[in-house]
Amino acid sequence: MTSISTESLNHVSETDTLFDLIEMKLHLLTEMQRMSISQSDIVSQHDVSGLMALLSRKQELMNSLHQVQADLLPFQNQDPESRIWSTPEKRRTCQEQIVDCDRILAELIVMENRSLDHMNLQRDATFAQLQQNIDASTVQHAYQATLADEYSESTLSFEG
Repeated sequence: MTSISTESLNHVSETDTLFDLIEMKLHLLTEMQRMSISQSDIVSQHDVSGLMALLSRKQELMNSLHQVQADLLPFQNQDPESRIWSTPEKRRTCQEQIVDCDRILAELIVMENRSLDHMNLQRDATFAQLQQNIDASTVQHAYQATLADEYSESTLSFEG
């Protein structure tokens, strides 16, 4: 019968924790990716209340992701080759999940930048439209004031 040292069990427990954290990170990033796709649709539809609700849910995911990142900090200074895994498959799966996390994170950055650009374009178009309305209103008021002045001058000339 082979005896397993307590130290080895502790290392396996650490890698199980690492595995669980990476799995959670992948889940959170995948959910954020799904929400970013929805965000793009919501922005296109000019649905401000829907966007605010989605951003609120996304913030909750960001908070959870921030906590997972903090929990991963102790593993950053470890040599990955010195980690003791319960199975080679679990190690390989964890490595694949890390690659997936990096890929999704890069995609999220692109998606968020596109969404921000789209929102900025909408804001600028709305501002331009408002400015046109203000300009048209200003011209209309000036025209009405001119007509009122001409009317009051012509009324005075008939009375005098």
